[in-house]
Order: sequence, then structure tokens, then C-alpha cells
Amino acid sequence: MTSMQRDLVRAVGEARHRAARQDHLVRAVRRARRLERRSGRRAALDARRTGGRRRLPGWLMGWLTGRLTGWWRWSAGVDAPSGAPLLSAVVPPPEVVAEELGGLLQQLADRIVAHGTAGERPALEAVADTARWTAPGAAAALTDWDGTEVFRLRAFGVLHGVVLGVLGDEDRWYLLERLRGGSGLAESDLVA
Repeated sequence: MTSMQRDLVRAVGEARHRAARQDHLVRAVRRARRLERRSGRRAALDARRTGGRRRLPGWLMGWLTGRLTGWWRWSAGVDAPSGAPLLSAVVPPPEVVAEELGGLLQQLADRIVAHGTAGERPALEAVADTARWTAPGAAAALTDWDGTEVFRLRAFGVLHGVVLGVLGDEDRWYLLERLRGGSGLAESDLVA
């Protein structure tokens, strides 16, 4: 993965984080408005029971609440969503990612032992792409399809250890998503 691609992946992650933060703020505002309406209804019921009157009609209170909420969002610097919203990714804890990734790599190793590396080409290329900056020689040997099977097997053994022991949490999660075929960005999804 080139540095430009890595920067793009980080930028997409940061955009998802900002979108998730914005969604969190919007939900908090809606929750506050809902609680405010409920307390207003309770106050109205109490006032009716005691014979008193509300100070403002309900529709006016709703309109004022909406205006104040808009002002609060503007003053807090929360921008309105523009275009299609990005989906936020919920990243599991690093221990869970490492455990699941270890299981997937073990299954991949079992399939390689049974059928060879040729049938697992996409998964091996994903492993090599993710670990290319940490172990460039092993990553090159793993994806050298003109080389011998023995070299690819040795390279996979080295990269298996690198993935579980050396890579950072973000890179592990990225590889896990690629091996799952999930929402992680594939190489073809990146724009240079």
C-alpha cells in the first residue's frame, strides 16, 4: 500500500469518525428535545389538574425549542450533513480483532496446507499488502507467483507472525475486514 493510499484510508476513517460524532450529537439533541416535550406534557397535565394554565401554547414551545436547538448546533460548530452521509464503522476492541484475525489466518493456513497457495491468491495478496511496510521481503515473496511454493509458504509463516505481533490495531482491523470480505476498503476501492 503506498503512502497516498494509506493517507486516503486514514482520511476516510477520519471522515467516518466525524460523521459518527455528528450522529451522536444529533441523537443527543433529539433525546433532550424528547425529554423536554415529555416534561412539558407532564407540567401541562399537572397544571390542568391544579386548575392553572401554561404560559405558552405547545406549538409555540415546540417552535422555540427547534429554534434554540438549531442555534445550539450552529454555536457548537456542528455542520449540517452535506450529500450522502458516510456510514460509521464500529471497530471492535483490539483483543477481539487479534483473536478473530488469528482464527482467520489459521483457517487460511489450513487451506494452504490442503490445497496450496494458488487457490488462496486474493487472501494472500491482502496479507502481503497489509504487511508490506513492516516486512517488505516476505510480502514480495508471498506474492511472487513465479517463485516456488516453498518460498511462498515460508513468507506466509513470517507474515503470519508479523500480522499478529507487529502490526498496529488499525492495520489488523483493516486486514480482518479484507479477509472477511466486509466493509474494509479493497485495493480496487482506493483512488490514487
